[in-house]
Amino acid sequence: MQQKLTRAQYEATCGYTTKENCPFCGDFANHEILHRTEYWTVVFALYPYFDREGEHILAIPKRHTEFTSSLSKEEFGDFVEVEKFVQQFYQKQQTEYFSFIRESKSNKSIEHLHYHFLPGIPSSKLLDGEKYIKIKNGKK
Repeated sequence: MQQKLTRAQYEATCGYTTKENCPFCGDFANHEILHRTEYWTVVFALYPYFDREGEHILAIPKRHTEFTSSLSKEEFGDFVEVEKFVQQFYQKQQTEYFSFIRESKSNKSIEHLHYHFLPGIPSSKLLDGEKYIKIKNGKK
């Protein structure tokens, strides 16, 4: 498994990845796989937005695609199973969660579609220029 970096370390060293050098196309040898469905893989984020391990997870379609709108009906339908897993994952941690996705190339480092699931409750101010997201503690 690849050594995890802090988000700041990742942002300082990452480049833009395309289909030719996509870290999500392949066997996920560097990721801890949490769940698989026919069309999706759920993993822990290697570069979490917060420096707490075991809380930031990603749902990644097995087929390389950039946008939700280009998912097949089967891939989109199978995402329901991903959402069920994610709900159970955070329920076991007794933590609220939220998800987000960027549907443009703006500020993306990987062009392979992936959904972020993070612990907590988003504050009313999601983007503040410096930070991606401000979180209120979501522990029950």
